[in-house]
Amino acid sequence: MHRSLRLSTLALTLTTVLAGCASAPKSLDELPRTPDASVEEILKSADRYEGAEANLLRLHAAQTALNNGNPEQSGRILQTIPQSDLPTDQQIRFNELQATGALALGDNAAALRAIQHPSMRQLDIRPLPEQLRIQQLRADILEANGKFIDAAQERVYIHNLLDTSRQAANSQAIWESLSKADTQSLQSASANASGEFAGWLELALITRKQRNLDLQIRSLMVWKEANPNHPAANPLPDAIQQIEALQASRPTHIGLLLPFNGPLASAAQALRDGFLAAQYQAQSQGIDQPQVTLYDSTQYASALDALNQAKQEGVQWMIGPLEKDKVAQLAGVGELPLPTLVLNYAEQATSASSIYQFGLAPEDEARSAAIRAWEDGKRRMATLSTRDDWSQRANRAFVSEWERLGGTIIGQELVDQPAAVANQMGDLLKIKQSENRANRIKRLLGNVLAQPTPRQDLDALFLAATPLQARQIKPTLAFQYAAELPVYATSHSYQIDPTGAQNTDLDGLLIAEIPWLLDHSDPLYSDVTGNWPQASGAIGRLYAMGVDTQRIFSRLPQMRQYPDTRIEGATGELSLDASGRIQRNLSWGQIRDGILQPAAPSDSSPL
Repeated sequence: MHRSLRLSTLALTLTTVLAGCASAPKSLDELPRTPDASVEEILKSADRYEGAEANLLRLHAAQTALNNGNPEQSGRILQTIPQSDLPTDQQIRFNELQATGALALGDNAAALRAIQHPSMRQLDIRPLPEQLRIQQLRADILEANGKFIDAAQERVYIHNLLDTSRQAANSQAIWESLSKADTQSLQSASANASGEFAGWLELALITRKQRNLDLQIRSLMVWKEANPNHPAANPLPDAIQQIEALQASRPTHIGLLLPFNGPLASAAQALRDGFLAAQYQAQSQGIDQPQVTLYDSTQYASALDALNQAKQEGVQWMIGPLEKDKVAQLAGVGELPLPTLVLNYAEQATSASSIYQFGLAPEDEARSAAIRAWEDGKRRMATLSTRDDWSQRANRAFVSEWERLGGTIIGQELVDQPAAVANQMGDLLKIKQSENRANRIKRLLGNVLAQPTPRQDLDALFLAATPLQARQIKPTLAFQYAAELPVYATSHSYQIDPTGAQNTDLDGLLIAEIPWLLDHSDPLYSDVTGNWPQASGAIGRLYAMGVDTQRIFSRLPQMRQYPDTRIEGATGELSLDASGRIQRNLSWGQIRDGILQPAAPSDSSPL
């Protein structure tokens, strides 16, 4: 599928050449401005010349083909031109055409190679409109290749050179690029930035580093005072303006609907305490926070009854319920009497705009595993799962995301029978075939060392299993000559243990984990774990979820309107999908000496 060509007022403006022209042009600027000749007529003219004249006319034909919306034809024509024989200005045009065509055809890597050709370092020899055009093209290509910071910087560089009529669109494009960048990249770029670019990065980081809406507004006011003439200040990006509007219309009374009695009581208490801790953080800095009323969901036959009662009592937003059956009740109702953030996921789809869903789903960890493995350069994977419902859901989510990215699934194994695991791993890795080959080599060549090796078309494994099963699988891989095969696992595969004793044999395992438990960098971690030490263990995931719930509920309308919105949360990088479900992209750790520690950055991350 062709990507739509960006040929606007800054589009390439070369025109066609008459087939019967008496002499060939000698430079780009001499090309005739007659709009009647076709690509074929220009190529016929080129055939009557040799050398520089023929090359220039064919370059012009490639341009005309591109202007006509035919990047394939343009590319074929460019292949007939010896690029190295062209003068610098024509090499610049050649690479511009090549990059534009590749981008239109979705070949982002080829577009990036073309726009980075050495001739582009001499772009300043060309007229300013052409320079701006190519720099905007470069920004488009950088963004298409996931280099969001570089794309934004390119647009910042040319901003003041653009006509004022074009600057608003350029500012919005800068913001959109920065919104797609991850927080770590923004922070790294900000450390070395200066001038207007530094201001852009600081503005972008306000929405990431300050996780509470009220604290974001306070930081934004400081930024505006320090940057009154910054391009982003007049006007502010749309998403930032909406943050101001959300704060102005923030609810003053919210309800927490949780099961404070029964088997889920401890989970409800952890969610409540995390939520209120985030609330008190802002309150302690002199920022008024909404009134919170607690409702025990176990006292209501229907969650809808609780919402109706809460509305009568002045509640403007409801957080909860947690129980899956009550979440399903609300999901089946349609529009609710109050905007509601439920703390679990319904099986059925809902189109109601008044309900949002947030939970600690294994599917999030599985999708994160697919993304991480892809960024690490893996392309062929197999999965290991159990018959447990959560494991099967995680496996399906991984396979779906992996195939969406373009990866290949080599095999899928159920590993819930301990006695069968060794044979399963051997069959998956094709060790028996390798052993047979090794034995044949020994018979043929005598006393020659020939060690079996696992199949070469498998890059890594995805594991959704319990710690007991994981502790069996890792040694089995070593026994099957595959100790170095990377294994990406969900957080179910290890146990939080400061001594590392419970994670014997798991060293090297890559695990998706929430930032709260992985790097303890959340501003509330010390306060919460100081008051509730258990929040540093497995139940800490629920405390962290409570913290994130308080941070995001008032920003959900913004996240729905601007799907690129990302919030760095205690439970992961949070975004909202089209169905109103919070999606989490997890942090990654690796077991070392039995203890989960932050993993090294992705081998081939595009950022």
